[in-house]
Formats: sequence, structure tokens, C-alpha cells
Amino acid sequence: MSMSALDPFVFEALMARLGPWPATRNIAVGVSGGADSMCLALLTAGWGQPIALIVDHALRPESADEAALTAARLAKIGVPSRVIRLHNLRHGTALAARARAARYAALTEAALSAGCLDLLLAHHRADQAETLLMRREAHSGPAGLAAMPPIAYTHALRIVRPLLGVPPAPLRATLRAAGLDWVEDPSNRNPAALRARIRAALADPAGTGPDIAAQA
Repeated sequence: MSMSALDPFVFEALMARLGPWPATRNIAVGVSGGADSMCLALLTAGWGQPIALIVDHALRPESADEAALTAARLAKIGVPSRVIRLHNLRHGTALAARARAARYAALTEAALSAGCLDLLLAHHRADQAETLLMRREAHSGPAGLAAMPPIAYTHALRIVRPLLGVPPAPLRATLRAAGLDWVEDPSNRNPAALRARIRAALADPAGTGPDIAAQA
């Protein structure tokens, strides 16, 4: 894909392959405030009736303000949102895993409370490549080395990742074309995190290079 914005008809086709969807197209979208999830919220606003679920991990002093800013940005494009603040996370061992588990639990509960049985997440092609490299680094077995699926079923709902085949560059181009800004989380560049180290080693922020293509 080029650096041009993602065509809404392309997104419509991606979503069509991941149905069935409710007739009302009421869905929940996990939104961190970053570029990828903001773009997913924007795209789903043109496709259906999303509610954005914004999880504030409360691990940085500015996180509450960023969550409020994200909600305000979504309101400007007609996407209702709910901010969910987590209260029990603490810095320390296995923070990424603990934060992920807490986030998924909070998103699931909020989606069900909103009457949604589909939760959309904004993982893209570069995320997929990084995840596979992280699992390889951890010497995961065959199950662990499997790619993130576009659809996963939990006991309560479907988790759907419509952007897995899309590199990040078109997502950012889509936001710029719409005049929609996003939040940059500094923890994404923290070299203490394995994902951040792998991302830096790949040195491909657009997600269009051969190393990411080989993994995705």
C-alpha cells in the first residue's frame, strides 16, 4: 500500500469478510488515543455505529488528560465514547502483561454493558510482525508462534482485528486527510520493553518494508 489514505470502500470490503455483523452495526472499538485506534474509530464511524472505549491505565500523570482529549476528538467526528479508568495497576514485574489483561477485561465488560457483542481492535500489519518476533524471542511453541487471528472468540464476545493486513502508514495518512490528531504514548518508545526494542530494530515506522512483510 502507498502512503495514501485508506479508501472507505477497502475498509467496507475488509469488514464484509469479517461478518456477520448486527443489522444496526453497533460495535465497540477499543481506542487508546494513538493513531491506529483513532483511525479505526474514524473508519468505523463511516461504516456503522461505533462506541469508543478508552482505557486509562492511570500509569502516567498525564493519562487522564489524554483520555479526555481523545474523547473530545472522537466527539468531533460523531463517535460517542466511554473512558474507563483502571485503579489497580502498579509499575513492576510483567507490567505489560498485567496491563493487557486488565485492559481486555475492562473492554469486555464495557462492550457488553453497551450491548455490543463485537469488540474491534486496531492491530495492524507491523503489530503482527512485532508480535511474531516477540514470541520467537521468547521461544514460544507452535501455538505461541501463530499469528494474531482476525477474529477471536471469548466466552463473552468476538474480538475482531480488521486492520491486520494494513501497514500503519495508510492509517496515519487517513487521519491527516481527515484533520484528526492523535496521542503519542512515550511508553511505546521505552527501550525497557521488548516490543519497543523490536520496533526500533525493524526501523520501519511506515510498516511497508520487507522485514515486516516477511513476518506478517
